[in-house]
Parts: sequence; C-alpha cells; structure tokens
Amino acid sequence: MQPARTVAALHDLSGVGRCALTVVIPVISAMGVQVIPAPTAVLSAHTAFPDFASADLTDYLERCLDKWCEMGLAFDCVYTGYLASVRQEEIARGFMARQPGALRVVDPVLGDDGRMYRALPREMPAAMRRLCAGADIITPNLTEAALLTGTPLPPAGAGALGTNETRMRCRLPQLRALLERLLALGPKTALITGVPLEDVHVNAWMAQDGDVQLAEYEPVPASYPGTGDLFASVLAGALTRGEALADAVRRATGFVRDVMRRTLACGTEPVYGVQLEQALGALIPPEAERADA
Repeated sequence: MQPARTVAALHDLSGVGRCALTVVIPVISAMGVQVIPAPTAVLSAHTAFPDFASADLTDYLERCLDKWCEMGLAFDCVYTGYLASVRQEEIARGFMARQPGALRVVDPVLGDDGRMYRALPREMPAAMRRLCAGADIITPNLTEAALLTGTPLPPAGAGALGTNETRMRCRLPQLRALLERLLALGPKTALITGVPLEDVHVNAWMAQDGDVQLAEYEPVPASYPGTGDLFASVLAGALTRGEALADAVRRATGFVRDVMRRTLACGTEPVYGVQLEQALGALIPPEAERADA
C-alpha cells in the first residue's frame, strides 16, 4: 500500500456555485490523490452571481507557500487556477520553481465566452503567459487561448464547453496554428477545451512533437460555470496518478459530459453549477474499490 500522491492546489474558494476549490478538492480526492489547498481568494459565491462578498488572500498565499517550503514539502503536482493579480502569478511561479519534481498543471483562468473576466487587471494575460512558460500542460478555453496568444477574441458563446449553439466554427488549420502559438509560450503541452471544430466538438491538445490530438464529445444544450475547473481537475488527478495523457483527457472529457447531462436532467439553475456530488463515485480508482471489498 502506497501513500496518496499530493497536489498543491492554488485556486480561489467560492462558497456557492461549484467551481474552483469546491470542485478541485472533491474531484481529486475521489481519484485517490490528496489535495492540499492554497486559496488565492475567498468569495461568498462565484462572480457570475450579481453580488458577492470577497477577500483577496495574496499575503496569506505568499506566507502559506513559504511555510510549505520551509517544512520541506515536496508535491507530486502543482495545479494553479484563478489568480487574482500579477503579484499572485509571481508567487505561484516562484513556488513552482521550488518544486522541481512536481508535475505543473496551469489552468490559465482569464475569461470565457469571448470576454476577459472583469475583475482581472489588464496586465493579467501577460502575467499568465509567464506562468504558462514553465508548465507541463496548460488548459485554456478558446477565449483564454486567444488572450494568451494575442489572437482576436472569439465571438461570445464560442468558447463554452458544452454550448450547443456557437457562432464560430474552427477548422483544423486554425486550431493547429492556435496550439502552435500556445506552445511557443513554453509549456510542454497545450490543451484547448470546448472547441467547435467543423462538425464536431472537441478538446484538442498538442505536445512538442507537433501532432494535434482530439477528444470528441457530444455537446450538451446548456452551459454551466465551473466545467473548466471540473475538466482540469480530473485531468490533473489522472496525470498525478500516472495515467497517460490521452487516457486522462478522454476520462476528463467523458466525466464532464456525463455530469452536464445529469445536471440538465435535474433542471437546476445553471448559475449554481453542475450536479457533481452524486457523480463522484465514477472517479474512484478500481483498486480502491477492491480494497474496500
């Protein structure tokens, strides 16, 4: 019996809405990996709600990560999500440099549906490029990929994972060019989520070998906040467990699709996020089930 592998998760904590750490912790834990959270901000509800209370945790984040390093902690994975400022990006980048043996997963949270998140400073895309440069894998959506590469933003509605009606269809040469521009930032692998590619929807990735890989999925006629966090969390958990990248991408793709279908059937308001809790059992590793038998 081996101890659980560990993921240091640098994300915000939003109380209502199923995103960020309220998704990261249960998902990766269900996969048999320990999550050690470092909150970047605390919010009463995610920012799609019209009003919410929030607190910036930049000072705490820096002290927390310094203490972990002083304790001699060595993580199997460092996984970053929403960073509220350029200073937080600098802190996250410095922490990654002090964890040379860790898998580095960067979800460059910048925007969606053709818009940058209004709470972020204008300098954030440039800062996020610096963080992406040291990553093993980055997981932007279409909007974030455009912001990172200086590409004109896709029209609203084009980048949401699971959106049924979109106003933009990518062609394979366009997708390849965008992935190449992301790789030029420095990550080992670039993965774009929620791409309407000609007649199919895909999650697409490319490593330094230059081959475009695709995981197709059947779109769900709804859009929910937090599905990007859900995808990246399943991916990070699977990769930390040692799964091959293609297997991890397809696992994450299928799980997000299935949870969105479940949520659509429930008829809950989309702003509250996906019905995750009753689906977590599908992520439990087979060896864990055998151990309980």
